[in-house]
Amino acid sequence: MSIKPHPGKPPLTAPSGPSWGDFVPEGETAEVVRFILAGRIVSFPFTQLKYWELVAGEPEFLTLHAEKQAIAIEGRNLNAIAAALDLRRVSEVRSNREFQSERTAPQVREITIGPA
Repeated sequence: MSIKPHPGKPPLTAPSGPSWGDFVPEGETAEVVRFILAGRIVSFPFTQLKYWELVAGEPEFLTLHAEKQAIAIEGRNLNAIAAALDLRRVSEVRSNREFQSERTAPQVREITIGPA
């Protein structure tokens, strides 16, 4: 039995998103960004995010500053996540250390949330 799509017909499954998170549909903006941590999920409205900073190096750090919280994302090639935040297109960020697909894709090793 084959699951290959037939020419001219839509695929049987939706294309998967990036392994580090999810986007809102094209032309929309996210109201909330969700961070998936080990054992918990934390959501922040975009209106609470004051600014974010990407620090190059090995590893890279993307730090988001909210009301009284700081969200630190440690990884590699995080500029795509920062750009998605700039455009309010990212709706979810999660660790993808075990899902190494391509070397230029973002790799989120760890997400921590604590007091600013």
